[in-house]
Amino acid sequence: MKTLRFIGMAIIAVIMSVNFTACSDDDEDETATNPLIGTWQEVDSPNYVIWTFKADGTGTEQEYYQGNWEDPYSFTYTYDSKTSILVINYGEHAGEDEIDSYDVTIDGSTMKTIDRDYGYETTWKKK
Repeated sequence: MKTLRFIGMAIIAVIMSVNFTACSDDDEDETATNPLIGTWQEVDSPNYVIWTFKADGTGTEQEYYQGNWEDPYSFTYTYDSKTSILVINYGEHAGEDEIDSYDVTIDGSTMKTIDRDYGYETTWKKK
């Protein structure tokens, strides 16, 4: 009887360990699926912008202009890794949502964005 109980407990222990092991890989690393997460600084300009992207789809933009920091803007964003399109929504301004859309190319710590409306190309470095 003790042997049967021991075998039963061993089987339950094995089942429980397999169950916990199977669940451990469910959480993906956000930066693997969203390479934007982090802080990016515009390069090649004495006046520059810094974008900070958070994993929850929010971020901030702050501009360094003529030696002074401007007030930061909060935004929400979406990034489609299949199409490499970034959409930033700064919220309502003058009665309309202010939304910018970019084609994005990331190579290591360098990002290039092309404004989908005006064609402006900007190079960024991850900080």
